[in-house]
Amino acid sequence: MEDDMNEEEGGLLRRLRESPRTVSALIIILIVAAAIYAFSGGSENESAVVSEPTDESVAVDIGDNEETIEEDGLQGDTEESSGDEVASATPPAATPTPEPVELPEPSRTEGGYMEVANPGEGVTHLARKAAARWVEENQTDYDISKEHLVYIEDYIKDSMGSQPLTLGEEKEISFDLIAEAVGSAKDLSETQLKNLSKYTAAF
Repeated sequence: MEDDMNEEEGGLLRRLRESPRTVSALIIILIVAAAIYAFSGGSENESAVVSEPTDESVAVDIGDNEETIEEDGLQGDTEESSGDEVASATPPAATPTPEPVELPEPSRTEGGYMEVANPGEGVTHLARKAAARWVEENQTDYDISKEHLVYIEDYIKDSMGSQPLTLGEEKEISFDLIAEAVGSAKDLSETQLKNLSKYTAAF
């Protein structure tokens, strides 16, 4: 039995070797069978692809939308930037420069000195100016020191009242008030003058 089978197999192999057409026919049959199988399996996959979109197709669609959105965004940015360029090209409105305030000049009246308040000045500053002018124009029977001047301006300020002044405000300081302050300063003791020395930095 086995010998018969071996003879048949040997005869089949011999025939295959001797007949190339038979081998070619078998190869073609195998190729056709594989193609049919692949086609049937491939058609099922293709139908699945058609019925259910893949992630790649969705990604492509989203990508197209992103491009559209980006283009719209770029157009919006371009419009905004062009608006900014137009706005920046427009020169800002010039702020009016305040005109300098012309202050009246200090003057002399029949009864005293008319002093004018500069920025940041109060009654003490005006009293200091008036006292300096009076001392320059009048002789005293004692040497007036810086400490004496501090006392004199403080005496005048206390007599006139200390209140804030507006820029350019005028105050008249009478000669009699200044002479009274100068006379009072003459009676200051050495101790009082020493105590006033710490306020002489302004002179």
